[in-house]
Amino acid sequence: MMVTLHIYSALALSAPFERLARLWQAAYPQIALQFRWHPSTVIEQQINAGQAADVVIATVETLDRLTQSARAETASRIELVDSPIGLAVLAGAPKPPIHDTQALVQSLLAARSVAWSEAGASGIYFSGLLKTLGIDDALRATGTVIPAGFTAEQLVNEKADVAVQQISELLMVEGIEIVGPLPAEVQQPISLSAALLATVQQREAAEILLAWLKTPAVTDVFSHFGLVSRS
Repeated sequence: MMVTLHIYSALALSAPFERLARLWQAAYPQIALQFRWHPSTVIEQQINAGQAADVVIATVETLDRLTQSARAETASRIELVDSPIGLAVLAGAPKPPIHDTQALVQSLLAARSVAWSEAGASGIYFSGLLKTLGIDDALRATGTVIPAGFTAEQLVNEKADVAVQQISELLMVEGIEIVGPLPAEVQQPISLSAALLATVQQREAAEILLAWLKTPAVTDVFSHFGLVSRS
């Protein structure tokens, strides 16, 4: 009998799941996956508002709150991946130096416009980093700040020449190139966890999915997209 799993997932996994979906279908043709892709902030809002699903994949902080409120099941929780934040430019464009914090600051200030989103975890962190670096006002004066979505799209439509987001999210947009991750001293990977929701309807299938997400075949795909599996 065919069943459908309803999954809330952070946008960071949308790129690897374009490949993982084929592996899943080959292994479990009787279980369809239906994703709702959102920033973790939006996922939390919707679940708190009463939206139902079987599985949630979101930031560690979001899962902490969802398990504390019993909207997600603590016993089912797995730690999934760390997702580093990086920069991208349009394919063929010069790649600005970002090898250390000073180079990053100079490159950000030299950009015509830097694109970031303040809805997702990486954008929230980047906004705070700009304040810490003392360049928040300067970048906001010329920046392209979007409410949600893939910041690299702003490169393709020529509204910005540098995009900042989790690397796996930047890779969702064709026609761009990754410059690299933020320098180690200002890098803060976004950590993602997964769990069954209290509203789970397909428990057995959902448990199969969570176990599958920790298999070598899946972690290899995650690694290809710059995601580091968590133990």
